[in-house]
Amino acid sequence: MPWYFALSGSIVIILVCTYKKINTGITMLLGALTLGLLSGLSPLGFMHVLYDGIWNSITIMLAISILLLGILGHILKATGALDQIIENLNALISDIRIIAAAMPMLIGMLTVPGGAILSAPLCEEAGSRLQVSPLRQAVINNWFRHVLYFMFPLFPGLIIASELSGVSLGLYFMHNLPLTIVGAIFGFFFLFKGYSSAVKIEGASFSWQKAGLLIKSIMPLLVILVLVVFLNIYFPLALSAGILVALINYLPFKNFYNSFTGRLKTMILPGVKLPVVLVIIGIMLYKEMLSKTEVISDMTNLVLDAGLPIIFLIAGMSFLVGMLTGDNSASVAILFPLFIPLIPEGGLVTSAYFAFLYAGSTAGHIISPAHPCFSLTKEYYRVEVKDFISLTLPLLVVVLLTSFIITLLFGYH
Repeated sequence: MPWYFALSGSIVIILVCTYKKINTGITMLLGALTLGLLSGLSPLGFMHVLYDGIWNSITIMLAISILLLGILGHILKATGALDQIIENLNALISDIRIIAAAMPMLIGMLTVPGGAILSAPLCEEAGSRLQVSPLRQAVINNWFRHVLYFMFPLFPGLIIASELSGVSLGLYFMHNLPLTIVGAIFGFFFLFKGYSSAVKIEGASFSWQKAGLLIKSIMPLLVILVLVVFLNIYFPLALSAGILVALINYLPFKNFYNSFTGRLKTMILPGVKLPVVLVIIGIMLYKEMLSKTEVISDMTNLVLDAGLPIIFLIAGMSFLVGMLTGDNSASVAILFPLFIPLIPEGGLVTSAYFAFLYAGSTAGHIISPAHPCFSLTKEYYRVEVKDFISLTLPLLVVVLLTSFIITLLFGYH
């Protein structure tokens, strides 16, 4: 069967399973199986895919990292660090518009599926005091939760993109940090246009002491960020350091040892989420199947023969796949193996193109009705999908245009 039928068939299976809310790992496994069967892969070929896809350093590293992320998220919630972040922010900032935007952004640092529902009540409270419409509240909650996704190294999709492309998390951070900054600033002025800054939180004021308390509450995340982005430390080691800081944070000096060992016993295992390992295995097997069935080489030849500008192909396909799947990890697993042979080689040129590919996938993911955060936010605020998308589109256009320009600055091919 021609490669494009095999690829299309596997993507259809992935989309159907995604909309049926089937585990992403099982979804990708079924996609890989479909791709292999439609490509006429032999039983021995399937065995090679299974072995090479699972038993390699990238799969092992990703599995360990995702497990550690689950542990970190659980510790931050169990120790009350998340509550401290919100409390310290409220004490520090008086402008309720900033609070409405910052709440979903801070909670968004925890990689919880459908996590926008956690910040929705907080955003609603702040938005109601400003008399912001439910539609605008919904977009504020969804947008500011995900605007960090473009560059924050703790998001699974970005970790997977880094490992598949061979581009460090630090370089992704460098290329896509402007996207988050532009998205946050433009989003703030666009979504809060016409709403007064006169509405204040009583008792909130800046002081270095309050700023220090906020820094203390986010210290585990800051440690990981510094180790990964600036020191290029192996990601599982950086996560382990962040977990250690999270365990120590807010421990009383009295009975320190007993309290620390108590946290070790009660907070580590509940944070271990084994199903996420299946997600990594499914993604890596799909990537390996793309390679073994020669779909990648056939598509590469087609694109090269057609003379299509890669940058425009990336822009269209990444957004489309991200929106169709509604799952950033799944869309990265589909897109990156396909584009690896097509992206020009040359240091920062290469990393800029991969960062653009990831940004397009993320943008489509944010606005996808299949994305749990999108659907949960829509239901919470009781808004129409078309209105939700219409108000979000200008934000995505600005961010993707910024990414497009950055990619051009590093070299157009």
